[in-house]
Amino acid sequence: MSDSSSRLSQLTDTETAPLLYRTVRNMQTEQLLGVADRTLRQLVVPSLPLDADQWYDRRVPSGLAIRPGPIRGNTTTLRRCLGSETRASYRERADETVSGTVTLLSRSVSVADDDGVGWLADDVLEPPAMWALQFHGFEFLSWATLGYDGPEACPAVIETFADWLADWDDAGATRIGAPGYLRRAWTPHAVSLRVMHLVRLCAWVRRDTGIEALAARLVYRNAAFLSNHVEYDVGGNHLIENGAALVLAGTLFDGEGEGWLQQGIDVLVDAGDQFLEDGGHFERSPMYHAIALTRYLTVVDLLRRQGRSIPTELREVAVEATAFLQRLSPPDGRIPLWNDAVFGEALPMAAALRYADAVGVDATATAGESLPASGYYWLGDGDDRLLVDGGQPGPAHLPGHTHNDQLAVSFWADGKRLLTDSGTPSYAPTNRREYARSVRAHNTVQYGDTEPMAIGGSYLLGRRVEPSATVTGADGVDVFDGRYSREATPRYSHRRRVYHDEDWWLVWDTVDADAAATVTSRLHVAPGVEVEHVDDGGQPRFELVAGESSAASVVPLGAKRVTLATSEFFPEFGRAESRPKLSLESDGSAVNFGFLLSRATPRSVAVDHDGAGVAGLSIDDDYRSLPATT
Repeated sequence: MSDSSSRLSQLTDTETAPLLYRTVRNMQTEQLLGVADRTLRQLVVPSLPLDADQWYDRRVPSGLAIRPGPIRGNTTTLRRCLGSETRASYRERADETVSGTVTLLSRSVSVADDDGVGWLADDVLEPPAMWALQFHGFEFLSWATLGYDGPEACPAVIETFADWLADWDDAGATRIGAPGYLRRAWTPHAVSLRVMHLVRLCAWVRRDTGIEALAARLVYRNAAFLSNHVEYDVGGNHLIENGAALVLAGTLFDGEGEGWLQQGIDVLVDAGDQFLEDGGHFERSPMYHAIALTRYLTVVDLLRRQGRSIPTELREVAVEATAFLQRLSPPDGRIPLWNDAVFGEALPMAAALRYADAVGVDATATAGESLPASGYYWLGDGDDRLLVDGGQPGPAHLPGHTHNDQLAVSFWADGKRLLTDSGTPSYAPTNRREYARSVRAHNTVQYGDTEPMAIGGSYLLGRRVEPSATVTGADGVDVFDGRYSREATPRYSHRRRVYHDEDWWLVWDTVDADAAATVTSRLHVAPGVEVEHVDDGGQPRFELVAGESSAASVVPLGAKRVTLATSEFFPEFGRAESRPKLSLESDGSAVNFGFLLSRATPRSVAVDHDGAGVAGLSIDDDYRSLPATT
């Protein structure tokens, strides 16, 4: 089923139609007007006697001149911030294009042969739509410009790219105004990516390569198109992509380029409202935060290289968003995989922070500091830390990247990721997509088989829940206290408290509901970590073995049943792995249970509680009073 067919089916599906209604109801007026405008253009432009493609082509000046210096300098800086492993991967994929193969989202497609490039071939358009988006966005160009120091190192790749760009320029199916153009080759998000990659190519190649003139002309007509199609109908991170692309195009050209540059700055200044008080992007996806930050860093650097004034709003976003990434950095240096985050799409965290430093963005923050506006709370320090997601869902008008991860935890010990979120397989409306967004895929509690917020399709979301959280401490014990209530039927409330002192973390869950049901707490263990059930005469526990020794112990507390099984993990788009999963279960309408995470190996653990209230914790007969919570 195509992505467009799946969207149409949502209108008639009795389960997803109510979610579609609630999703649309939460959209902003500007979004709705933008959707109407794009739909109208999609219907009308292909039938007009005017050749829209020729109209944009005629806007390109003859004797087009470029200013490659600022872009070239920025590209060199960005390249030097990448790790050797990342650059080697880029070079490998760039070399692969010589044989006509492009690998995106963990899927390789043969896109070119002697007859040309299949820009709209079935394999290209096969869901998920993001594959075609990145291909039409010329993602493959970045593998050369960031993988190789210069074009002389990869002449066969340059020759391939020259042929592909000429093919794109001549192909009727990729013309502006072709049927479905705004959903395919000319979706503004793809145009933004295309502009940014072409601009870097123009600055990276030399005049004797034979590719610069065509690439510059393509940049110009794509930028002219994008200037008329800024994605106010989508909003969110798409606007940041649009704004950055316009700034890059404007930096490359004089004349009309000045207008694009200022338009891009204006879009990015307005998009600064998308960043929360702690510097986090409001869609609350670490991956999209890193991508958005990278765009702002690039723009700040380009303005500086041109001797232009940098608007205060842009510099503040760059500084605060960099500080956010510093505070969020886990012990293993890789992003938490929450809210549609995966590895391999954004710059690695270390590279992004090196880039910020290289372009002169000075943000002094400490890894492991909590981020309350975004709802990310750290407990622990150094290589032993637990991260709790106690924040709100993403913005109501942009629910697409929101998951049911309320009060979920991720855990690192000895610098190793032990309990991890699930990532996401793709944005296509599949069973795997639904699972990755569901409460079942997160290290939190589920009441019965109920989702805290109804989910469906690729991006639909039902009635929202609004978690609240605080972090306090007393007598050396830090306490996270988070809760939310589900007001839709079936009604229930979930409260999670996490107590931390020295080398242990007590996670205690309280669920109150109108009716009795099974309550399940899931712990998804990182791939490569083995789970060993130990019952050596002491209290049964599970050892999380990373390498040759146990990195931490898990001791279930108050659960009636504990099972060890497997679950799916999606570290990259299009890639699935199996991993261990612990499930703790209890039953009733008022349930209290939890687990202890410990760096040591406890033989006996007991919680002193009167139901919801927790007074103390005993580990191997060593009793510790715990701070009171209200």
